[in-house]
Amino acid sequence: MAPVYADHPFALILTPAHQEDDPDIFSNVASEMALVHNMIIRGLNSIYLQAPHVQSKDISSFQRYCMAWYDLLHVHHSGEESQFFPYVETATGKKGIMEKNIQQHEAFHEGLETFKSYIQECISGKVKFDSAKIITIIDEFGETLTQHLREEIPTILGLREYGEDKFSTIKQVFDAEGEDSMKKLGLVAGLPFCFGNHDVNYEDGKWAKWPPAPMAVHLLSRHVTFWAHRDAWKFCACDRLGQMRPLYAV
Repeated sequence: MAPVYADHPFALILTPAHQEDDPDIFSNVASEMALVHNMIIRGLNSIYLQAPHVQSKDISSFQRYCMAWYDLLHVHHSGEESQFFPYVETATGKKGIMEKNIQQHEAFHEGLETFKSYIQECISGKVKFDSAKIITIIDEFGETLTQHLREEIPTILGLREYGEDKFSTIKQVFDAEGEDSMKKLGLVAGLPFCFGNHDVNYEDGKWAKWPPAPMAVHLLSRHVTFWAHRDAWKFCACDRLGQMRPLYAV
């Protein structure tokens, strides 16, 4: 069987900064948002593709991997709604300008919570792990979720019409939200998942040093805390150094 990678069924997002000769601040922020979204998409793809093939000895580890994916998405969207979206409203002077994005969050919220609840019930032993159930749940919200992840990129690019003066601090606000999210995810339970689903060779290696975290965070996540839950991170799209690899369970 040919190697299977986490680049489907949900398509990855191209970054504006890789497609433009002279990217501006909006392109750069939209690109970093796309990279976060691609971690989420690779994680979702890796769950979707590997779930039917997980062996009994790996079920517990796979369930923890699924929860790490949920945690990343939950923390990311909570940060957007509490920090980034309000900033955009203030900068534009248009209350409700990000309402469409919030409505999109709500559109897949029920399916996402169903996913979380099912995995938690499996972990607690209330129900038996059923890969077909996971696929069915993802089928119910996956396209809605990934459509939102794609559409948020042109939304950020569309802020250009308000001018860079109004958004002079957009990068700082975005970075602050990202830093807060990384702290919430943690060096042990969350960041190794993130690094394990960021392809350092994506778009000709343009993003090899991303995310813009201190080097100590990169080193600890890849070389130290990774090992605490290495049984779960073997399901990641990439190895601990960020190299895309054939999926473990397929």
